[in-house]
Amino acid sequence: MSKASLSDSGNLILDLFKWRKPLLIFTLIASFLGALVSSPLVMTPKFKSTAVIYPTTTNSISQALLVEHNPYRKDVLEFGEELEAERLLQILNSDEMQNRIVREYNLFEHYEIDSLSEHARTWMNLTFDEHFSFKRTELMSINVEVLDKDPELAAEMSNRIVDLIDLVVKRVKKERAEQAVVILERRDDELSSRLFSIHDSLEVLRSLGVLDVSLQAERLTEYYARALSAGNVKGARALKKEFNHLAQYGGTYYRLFEDLELVQEQLETIRLEKENIRVELDADLTNRFVINRAVPADKKAYPIRWLIVVLSGMGTFVMTLVMLYIRQSLSTEHLA
Repeated sequence: MSKASLSDSGNLILDLFKWRKPLLIFTLIASFLGALVSSPLVMTPKFKSTAVIYPTTTNSISQALLVEHNPYRKDVLEFGEELEAERLLQILNSDEMQNRIVREYNLFEHYEIDSLSEHARTWMNLTFDEHFSFKRTELMSINVEVLDKDPELAAEMSNRIVDLIDLVVKRVKKERAEQAVVILERRDDELSSRLFSIHDSLEVLRSLGVLDVSLQAERLTEYYARALSAGNVKGARALKKEFNHLAQYGGTYYRLFEDLELVQEQLETIRLEKENIRVELDADLTNRFVINRAVPADKKAYPIRWLIVVLSGMGTFVMTLVMLYIRQSLSTEHLA
């Protein structure tokens, strides 16, 4: 170590010793004020309750259990990854979630916010963000944290948020499902009408003797060949006439039969989809795994009194030391 460094260290120690009284007095005063400000008389203690949840990989009971050979099928018992965690965070941070909690627990009155004031919603949003926190962990779980002066209420609100997840998701799904059902019902009516029309057309063809074009053509060919081999010209002419009659309506028969199969297949798909939607609406498949439910805290989380006292004392000590150095420098320059 150089002589200059030793000299500077010695000067610092001498200065600290010389200014020990003001440094000690101001530090003690600041520490006392910090202890006073952080006391329950000034700052209301708040307790934190935390619930831990994991997202699920799917919330569709039909896709997970009822649809066979589904390439996108997922295990309903599997924990969700990053994408599912982000979706769950969006639900937790939604206005609907906040509004439900505010309404159920009358938070305007609880936080002493005038609900009729011009900026009531702004103040509530700020206060809500201060007391409610939703954080994703490195393991893809989500911590639902609630701060409140009442530890029992903090735990109750944290658990209520966890329970509301399914209600919010079900409301969104129901709203979309009702729209889908309306579209499917309309398409069902259109296809059913088309199906009746095809059946009516086929009945007309059957009344004209067109029952099964393939089978009839096979039998007429067989009888025609027998008539020719037997020299039955009159019978062959009659069969030829039947051939012409069948040929006249055979194309229409095939087209109607293909349309019939297509419409029936579409109807089956639509009705299966409607059934799946009904299953979704009636099912109570949860959208989260609850790892830990919140319990009332037995120790306050805010304010951290010792930290406020230490930071107040250290900050004041450093500030006082800087001010004393500045004062000493100004005095030295004035004398010079």
